[in-house]
Amino acid sequence: MGILSSTMNYFGFGSAESAKPESAKPRASAPRPRRTSDMSEIITLEPQTYADAKEVASHFRTGVPVIVNIGAMSEADAKQMRDFMLGLKEGLEGHLRRVTPKVFLLSPSHVIVSDAESSSSDSVNMDIS
Repeated sequence: MGILSSTMNYFGFGSAESAKPESAKPRASAPRPRRTSDMSEIITLEPQTYADAKEVASHFRTGVPVIVNIGAMSEADAKQMRDFMLGLKEGLEGHLRRVTPKVFLLSPSHVIVSDAESSSSDSVNMDIS
């Protein structure tokens, strides 16, 4: 089986006879989003490279707020991570707040974050300098 047909089968565009049932892997069910009453944890992550963005997304998708410290990342990776978190925030309708110049709080929409200094819900200045 060629790479093109493998890719097409993976995305569901291949024909039924070209798909091999023995190679089909059962899909793991997606983590269930938490309800507001289930919220009892906050995850803190210190990614070293942009490759660690997958871990940020996996926690955020399940409804857990994530504190992300990008201080150990290169400037290019930090910018890419910031853009990725902005995409998560928009795509999953959450909130992104800058805590310090290199620390961000990514929280789901059901989590309310109040700040005595600011009255806006998403007041994030995204300059990484």
